[in-house]
Amino acid sequence: MKFYEDSNSVERYRFRRIFHKKNLVKAILLLLAATLLAGYLYENYEAKQHLDAYTGNTITVNQVTYNYQVVGSGDYTVIVDGAAGESDLSRQKLVEAFDGKARLFFYDRPGYGGTKGDYKTPKEVAEDLHFIFRRFGWKMEFILMGEEYGSLVMQEYLHLYPDEVLGAVFLNPMGEALGSEEMARYEGIHTASFPSKEGLGLFGIPRALQNAGILDFFDHVDLPEEEKNMYANLRLSKDFMAALKTEYQYMTAGEPLPVKSMLLQDKPFALVTTKLSEERYSQDKYLSYSSDASVFYVQDSVRDILLERPKDVAPVLYTVVDKVIRSGYKK
Repeated sequence: MKFYEDSNSVERYRFRRIFHKKNLVKAILLLLAATLLAGYLYENYEAKQHLDAYTGNTITVNQVTYNYQVVGSGDYTVIVDGAAGESDLSRQKLVEAFDGKARLFFYDRPGYGGTKGDYKTPKEVAEDLHFIFRRFGWKMEFILMGEEYGSLVMQEYLHLYPDEVLGAVFLNPMGEALGSEEMARYEGIHTASFPSKEGLGLFGIPRALQNAGILDFFDHVDLPEEEKNMYANLRLSKDFMAALKTEYQYMTAGEPLPVKSMLLQDKPFALVTTKLSEERYSQDKYLSYSSDASVFYVQDSVRDILLERPKDVAPVLYTVVDKVIRSGYKK
């Protein structure tokens, strides 16, 4: 048998030697190593691009450099604290939907966005926020808005500094359910896919599959393509997942944060949730914060209220701000 028409036995020997089984295995291993290296570099480059995309100002308090933004204008400030894994995307949606007469204060908790520093508990973050506002020289009167994990920070702020709170909007609050079996199930639902994402994510495989449209790891979130791309690429980043996991673990292992009845007296309080979450996490108890409390429901399928239903949240916030303004005029 000849490999080439005019080849001789020496040429045939060299050809067989080049394509010897051991050399073929080496070639495959080298190709695999090169592919994994390329995936690793791709993953780290894309993660950095998305994690460094945050803009804002910074202030250092108690060994944490907080990244923050102030949007809008008005006599009153709304402190906005989002759910675990909150990104600039949900903030943009709130800004677009809300046209009330108040400025919105956004910030990144440690582990997210432009904030640099180690994890802090919700109480510690609330204390840092209080110190930040004093550093700013702001009038210490605020409207609180917190969702899920962010509601823990806002609830701690309310308990620590009740005289500074003029009203509040809590979205899917979790304080009463901390450490419960329901909370453990909640964490399990949200983190079930983390091991595979973290393992394969070292080499950019989930990100590549997501961006190529082969798989959608976040098909439960209904967003336009460009926004979905931003959302997915953030949540597939190792550092972002680590911060997300830490906050879920705190909610599972933390001590319950019970409501202090009538702490807001007659100041406006609004609860925005689903009927399913209200029952599972004892959220009806939050209505006892004030004699002027109300509840608003969104569909049970909604997991991130501020991100998915900003047009439902904005009118609720507007109503609370309007009540605060009218109450101020009475004084």
